[in-house]
Amino acid sequence: MHMSMRRRMVPTTPQISECVRALARSVRITAPFAGVFGGKVTRILNASGFDGAVFAGVDRVWLNFYAGLTEPVDEMHNVQGEITEFVKRVWMMFPHAEHLHMQVSLFTDSDDSQMVATLLGALATRKLQTIEYVHVSSGVRIGGLAGVTGLTHIRVQDDASLTECLDLVRRNAQTLVEADLGVVDAMDCLPKLTVDDSGELITYPKLRSLAIHVNLLPEVTAASFPALETLRRTTGHLHVANESPT
Repeated sequence: MHMSMRRRMVPTTPQISECVRALARSVRITAPFAGVFGGKVTRILNASGFDGAVFAGVDRVWLNFYAGLTEPVDEMHNVQGEITEFVKRVWMMFPHAEHLHMQVSLFTDSDDSQMVATLLGALATRKLQTIEYVHVSSGVRIGGLAGVTGLTHIRVQDDASLTECLDLVRRNAQTLVEADLGVVDAMDCLPKLTVDDSGELITYPKLRSLAIHVNLLPEVTAASFPALETLRRTTGHLHVANESPT
């Protein structure tokens, strides 16, 4: 089931049947950040057509947020409160969801990265089997996601800062199941992933799949990745998929 928060697609009369509510197993919500930060998306979800709707069978929620800010976040009123209300409404509609996927795309204002972090952090406070962050935007600085923890999946699909990507992965070392860093860089990646700033070993006890798209890649240390099953890496233009770790 797909919900778009564009005005022309918002129902003005109840249109969600009991059958749809009962049969739906996953939902995709596409909305501009401005609509979340300004409260419009929550008002739509509380309006006729969505008001009181509960999808008890939905266990997977996909949230796709894109550019749409028409004014700076610091000029909006009660952004934190609007984020809280949006998160509350999402979990009221999908009370049994166990998997959350949040994608950030087509964003252009890097100054608002902290608000993205606030939203992701609020969503991630719920205990879920899957919490995935998909980054396909060159506008949102991954460094703005400082403080976000509990992620099980991280996918980066743009030219984001490699250092910021590694910091995000390291902060989520204890919960990560899969990491795909689509970043090309000449820096040796794994030493930064496996050792913290004080020289202590970092362990990823649950990480099963790792993809690092860099030019230089040292050998994987089993001590840091005891559960690793799949390593995918790129050396120059040579891509090796499903390589067994050594």
